[in-house]
Order: sequence, then C-alpha cells, then structure tokens
Amino acid sequence: MTFLGRTILIITWIPVAFTVTVTPLSRVDNGQFQGPSIRLTRWAEAAVNFVQNLNCTEVFLTRERECRKLVQVPRDQMNLYAAGPISRGRLAAVLPDGALSRSGAHNVVLVLDPYPRASFGHLVVVFFLDTLWSELQCQVNGGFYIGQGDCLSLALKNRCHNLLGRRPRRRNLVRRCEINFLPFVHLADHPPRGQEDQLLTCYDNIPGFASCPSFRPENETTQLACDPLHVNTQRCSTTHETVHTRCRISEICDQAVLLSGGWNRLSSNQESLNDLKSVFQMLRNVGFPKRNIKVFFANGAENFQVLGGESHPLYPSVFKLALRYHVKKLCESPHCVDTLVLYLNSPAMNDGSSLLWDTDGNGQVGEDETFTVGEIMVDLENCTARQVFIIADQSYSGQLIKSFNRSTRHNNVQVFTSGKEREYSWQVELTKHWVSFGHQHSCVSQVYQVS
Repeated sequence: MTFLGRTILIITWIPVAFTVTVTPLSRVDNGQFQGPSIRLTRWAEAAVNFVQNLNCTEVFLTRERECRKLVQVPRDQMNLYAAGPISRGRLAAVLPDGALSRSGAHNVVLVLDPYPRASFGHLVVVFFLDTLWSELQCQVNGGFYIGQGDCLSLALKNRCHNLLGRRPRRRNLVRRCEINFLPFVHLADHPPRGQEDQLLTCYDNIPGFASCPSFRPENETTQLACDPLHVNTQRCSTTHETVHTRCRISEICDQAVLLSGGWNRLSSNQESLNDLKSVFQMLRNVGFPKRNIKVFFANGAENFQVLGGESHPLYPSVFKLALRYHVKKLCESPHCVDTLVLYLNSPAMNDGSSLLWDTDGNGQVGEDETFTVGEIMVDLENCTARQVFIIADQSYSGQLIKSFNRSTRHNNVQVFTSGKEREYSWQVELTKHWVSFGHQHSCVSQVYQVS
C-alpha cells in the first residue's frame, strides 16, 4: 500500500530590593486579575529572575542539561499563568499525576511555562505566593522574601526532594519529579467538583510575556459533549454499543482510529481539532472509507465538520472502553483489516501514557482518564491486520518505540514518533509533515525518512 511531544516551571524568588509603588490589586472574584496589575507584574518578574538565576548543579526541578536550557529561555517566549488573590479564601493546587510540596493554602499561585509551543507534558515551573508575611516567617517556611510582605516559594512534586536526596542514581529519578502539567488551582476549603472550579488563568497583558494560546471557549469545555450519566441513549454509551465495528464477509478494508485527548481547557485548543481534521482528510485522500475512521477528541464536540461541510461522528476521548473494544475487535477478526492506523496526539505523562479528559473535574488522573502504553500493546497484540501503523505526535512518544521493540507479539506494527522517550513534541510538526506529504506515490518508510 502507498499510504502513508514541555515542562512547566515553578519559581521561587531571590531577595531583591524594589522601589515600585504598589497600588491596591484590582481583581474579580473568580481569581482573575482585572487589567495589568502592578503587583502581578512584580511577582512575575521575581519568578522569572529566580528561574534565570538557577544553579543547575543543585536544582531538583529537572535534569541539569534541561535546566541549562531553561535558564536561557527569554521572558518573551514564556507564558504566564496566575490565580488569586481572591476575597473568598486561599488557594490550593494539585497536579494530574500527583500532589505538590507545600500544598497547603496560599494566596496566589504563579506558573511559568517556558515552552508554550511544546505539547503537554513539558516542563513548567510553579510557585506559591503568600502575602502579609514577615521575612523571618517566609524563611522558616522555605520561601524567598521579595519585600512588601510577599513570600515566594517554589513548588515541587510531593516527596521528590527527599527521594532525590537519598538515592545515588538521582539522574534517573529527576524526570519523574518534573512538573509537566499546569496545576488545577481551586479554593482550599472546597474540593473541586468540575472544570469550572479551575482558577488558573493565562495572562498576556503583563509586559514582556508571550501571547496566550488559543483556548477553546469555556462553554465548550465544562462538560462532556455526550455524557452517559446524563444522556441515556445508545449514542452516549461508553461501551462497544457506541462505536460500530463492522467486518463484512470477504471485504478487507483499511481502518483508522484518531485519538486526541485534551485533559482540560488550558491544554485543549482549537488547533488540536483542526489537526484531527487534517489527518482525517489525509486518510480519505489515500482511500480510507469515511465510515472506517473513528475519531475521539477531548470532551467531544457537537459537530466535526470535514472537507466539503460533511459532518462526521466525534466521540469524547474518555470513551476509552468503546475505543479499546473497537481496536481489539478489528485485530481479532481475521480477513478484516488490511492497514490499521492509530494516530495519537494528546497531553502525555513521562511514561508515555496519553491523558484523555478530566471527566470528574478533580484535577487528578483516574484509570479511565488515561490510555497507557501497556494498554495499547495489549489491544494490538498479535493483530490480524496485514500492517499496523502508529503515528504518535505527543511528548515522550519514544516510550512506544522502546516498548514495542522489546515485544515479539507485534511483528506487523510500525511506530512513528515525534521524538525520543524523554523528548517533547513541538508544534505538531510530525502531524504537519505527514498531512502535507504527497502520499500517492510514496511508501510509509519514505514519508518518515524525509521527516
């Protein structure tokens, strides 16, 4: 046949004398600063200065090599996120893959994203800020006093500092201690009950920072487009009843599954949906029947308009049981599939697992909210398709190659990734290459070699 992957930064400040006259902070009660804030600007400058003055031989944020890259990132390439202060109380934060140190209640949470053009999870830096503290109180609590009663402290993954300090093979553990996702920030006295409780916001009205990403509208990301708990229809079933898998007698066809998780609004953008449409059209151009292309996206969407204005079924990414049943049935049915394509483009954990969608809105990953490398391997084991192609354009996608290379039960599987097992994916470059390549007279190996 001719058919045809950032790190979030948490920052603590080194004492600096400021001569800025501070005016009262103007804020709204949802945790967002209203207009350019002098105080937010000062806090952000302190965070950036902290990062750019890191001693990379002693940091626990990331590996030394990655740290040396981090300190060279100019401010105008970073995104700034913040939450608080708000009148309703203090704030707490949690990560999808674990808790944060110093995770008690704080007045403000600051996040620096040094690599906005990389796919989550890439390195990010997270800070807590407490107001009306004395310099002694700040130091006792492990923070950095930045004047005017403000104490900035760097957040780390819970217990990672002690873990790295005890183990001699520190280098092998650092990657697991990186903060790779934006934290879920909520009122400390109220456990989050939905994505609408997320108080973290991106700010591009603070001088010197990069423009914020194009997030999907809030009304599109607060709940599942098709929620089986509230819509009692067969179309909203999370099992095999949703995705119809057909293998007609004596008809061997090409099949494809496109998966693009999103986790939440701050890591789900309109471009991801456009990329899915591009991959869909690429498959159509090389002969894949429309009915044989199943698309799973973030929390779903009402309409998935493809070329020509036609609508196509679009399932939420958390319909994981339906997705897995579909793939396993295709692989178990003899004389059914010629070429099976699995396209992956989701926020990813450092073990290669794809994040789907935070369905319960608590900010932490559950078993049904992630698609692991192990699960992919189980579903494709001894697949009866003539050939299976995995195209993974997400961070840490090289973990797939590492796992499949060790297997003797996936001899017909070829894996194409956007990077190695510890690398991020950048600007969906791999996807853009595949969809723009002339596939009519090229084999798969040629397409990938050119990339």
